[in-house]
Amino acid sequence: MPKVTEEYRVARRDEIAEAALRAFRRKGFQATSMAEIIAESGLSAGAIYGHYPSKAAIVVDVATRVVGSRIVDLRNLADQDPLAAPPTVPRTLITGMRREVGDPSVLLQLWGEAVTEPELRALVLDVILQLRGALTAYVSVWHQRTYGVAVEEADILAAEQVPLLISAVQGYVLQWSVLPDFDPDAYLASVEKYLPR
Repeated sequence: MPKVTEEYRVARRDEIAEAALRAFRRKGFQATSMAEIIAESGLSAGAIYGHYPSKAAIVVDVATRVVGSRIVDLRNLADQDPLAAPPTVPRTLITGMRREVGDPSVLLQLWGEAVTEPELRALVLDVILQLRGALTAYVSVWHQRTYGVAVEEADILAAEQVPLLISAVQGYVLQWSVLPDFDPDAYLASVEKYLPR
């Protein structure tokens, strides 16, 4: 029997994760069954379970990939000169998230399930910590470069402001999901106008 290469395994996991994300976009995390993920992928159940032991494992992997892409977005912003002001960062994160996930209410479903499912709670915590760390580094550097603030003071300012930036993204997801008259463009314009610089 031929040996399966690591490249093949990675490619197959990518294929499964993409299929799962397509299914999640249509029905959400909770309503999507393993049978639907299997059907979406076109692979056998054995092939899926050979890479992921459960739907929760797929959810964790998909969410980790989406967060990883947002970290890349932040790194790309950090390469710009001048740096974009911190209140514009939520728009960048939300645009990338919408591109990958589609309907943001899928994330609200994930957060809801995380309240009672320890594995998903750990995932959500990890996501928030990763975003917080990347945002804190970005905002600190922005204060240093834009206003010439010393590193220690810039770190303090970043630690104070980053929870507001994360809340702006979470607020967008929540309001998009439940308010029929939510205006996403007006919301992001207000974030950019009123969040501290």
